[in-house]
Amino acid sequence: MTIRKATKTDYQIIVDFNLALAKETEEKILDRDILTKGVKYLLENPENGVYYLAEIDGNVVGQLMYTFEWSDWRCGLFYWIQSVYVDKNYRKQGVFSALYRKVKQICDTSENSCGIRLYAEIENKVAHKTYLSIGMEQCHYNMFEYEKKVIS
Repeated sequence: MTIRKATKTDYQIIVDFNLALAKETEEKILDRDILTKGVKYLLENPENGVYYLAEIDGNVVGQLMYTFEWSDWRCGLFYWIQSVYVDKNYRKQGVFSALYRKVKQICDTSENSCGIRLYAEIENKVAHKTYLSIGMEQCHYNMFEYEKKVIS
């Protein structure tokens, strides 16, 4: 398995994986055009976040994206893991763990980082077990959001 930083030419597989992720985890159908613009934007603006891909035999089988959050309490950046997806045929084979290890290595060697965070669906006990097994700890926070509605 190879873990590599995504390039601009990888946008289509990332879009496809994100569509599958939204459908599988939240039963959401994302707008492909908006998603494509969002993925391309991030690939062109890595100061906002980075995608990493897992490949086996030249085929992309998993992805992970992280963004940044400044913590004034810690004077450092949290790396927020998002958009994690592993092809169904490659689950339970260490793909996510390999992607996570890459982000952890980046975090551990960066002078201005202070940790890694992610959020998971409350009902997704399989994911919770996975995150605990790789050494992450459950936080004492609930997440809330406001989603701006875009009028087209």
